[in-house]
Amino acid sequence: MKLINRVSRNGGVIVASLLLTLLAFGVVSCAAHRGLEVVPLRNQNVLTLSSDDIVRVMRRAGFSDNQILEHGTDLHSALAHSGAAQIKIRRSLEAIFAINGDAVYISTRLRGNFIYNVKTGWVGDG
Repeated sequence: MKLINRVSRNGGVIVASLLLTLLAFGVVSCAAHRGLEVVPLRNQNVLTLSSDDIVRVMRRAGFSDNQILEHGTDLHSALAHSGAAQIKIRRSLEAIFAINGDAVYISTRLRGNFIYNVKTGWVGDG
């Protein structure tokens, strides 16, 4: 009995295209993920913020909805466990978030400094 071992040229092209597409998505995904990084910092105070609070502070700091969706959980975890975090985009420090009592102190590279109290809202907004 003789086995038929036939490889279609179109099949090979399809498989190669599929592998290249998957590789491209993997590279883009890794590059996008490495672009923004939440780095926990040690602080004496910790605070668990609600998801609404995380959205408010990240939006005020200038982060996009997609960045908030992708990295908000990391910021939430860092503030709840370490009490502070810095957010870097590539090697550039974009923002620092630090807990002090019931407030989050936010310092950003482009938008200035803000204080958000989880019980009363933004400090200094009138």
